[in-house]
Amino acid sequence: MSSLMDLKRLGHMVLLSEELHFSRAAKRAHLSQTAFSRSIQSLESDLQLRLFDRGTRSVQLTAAGRQLLSQARDLLRCAENLSASAQYLANAEGGELNVGVGLLAAHSYMQEVLPLLRRDCPGLRLNVEVDHWQNLLRLLEQERIEFLVGGTGPLHEDPRFQITRLPPRDTAIYCRSGHPLLAVAPVLQSSLLLDYPWSAALLDDASALQLLALLALPADARLPALMSCNSLPLLRQTVLHSDSLLFTWEGWLRDDVRAGRLVDLTRHLEPGLPAQGYQLHSNLIQLANRTLSPPAQRALALILKMAGQSAG
Repeated sequence: MSSLMDLKRLGHMVLLSEELHFSRAAKRAHLSQTAFSRSIQSLESDLQLRLFDRGTRSVQLTAAGRQLLSQARDLLRCAENLSASAQYLANAEGGELNVGVGLLAAHSYMQEVLPLLRRDCPGLRLNVEVDHWQNLLRLLEQERIEFLVGGTGPLHEDPRFQITRLPPRDTAIYCRSGHPLLAVAPVLQSSLLLDYPWSAALLDDASALQLLALLALPADARLPALMSCNSLPLLRQTVLHSDSLLFTWEGWLRDDVRAGRLVDLTRHLEPGLPAQGYQLHSNLIQLANRTLSPPAQRALALILKMAGQSAG
């Protein structure tokens, strides 16, 4: 018995079982009756079973043929589904895509990318993990995601990864309207910011030192009572209802600033301080020497396009 099942000959078996007539079945298979008959004989030879009883005027399935017919149909259906899935994947219209998204990316251009991806690929199963980029990097190493968009901290050269730098986002320091700092003077000295607790989505020791330097504060200064939180709604509530200062990327609190609920303190700092020049970066990170699935390739193309438009 052949170790390889010929799907075409199984299809001929199904056609003959439906027509019970060699000439009509051969016509449906676009074969001559002789070629079609040879195909059935070859299948029976490989299976070492007689599938059809042939009479002078009739064709009937044997008992063995009837038992195998259902499985043959199931196998052909699976093959059709596999072919359709491959076509969906090739066109990036179906399949499954697992990606990781950092907080900055999730609340910037990814808000435009994901709806476009859903529109272009309605059959795609999309699994998006939003987390700090260090956690997402571990998922990438385990190949549980195809790529991640994140990495605001320093990224060291690592041959395991292919990294594409995305345009940076400006940052701001926010406080609530009515904050005591706003009553001090029209122009604030940055040292006054050290009198209040700070919040951020992710502010480790290295980035805190960089922020202190940009605010022209001494390196031995400390941002007091730092709260790090990966929930933007919680960060927003904290700064709206306390004297905490929020350091984050510019833009996602724009409506609160326009409504007068929050104030961008970087606009009130003494002239010459480069606080408004502090920028956060995101990166596209994927495993090196890996071929991404067509859906992942389409997603990356959309991300790069939207990031370019944001930069422009």
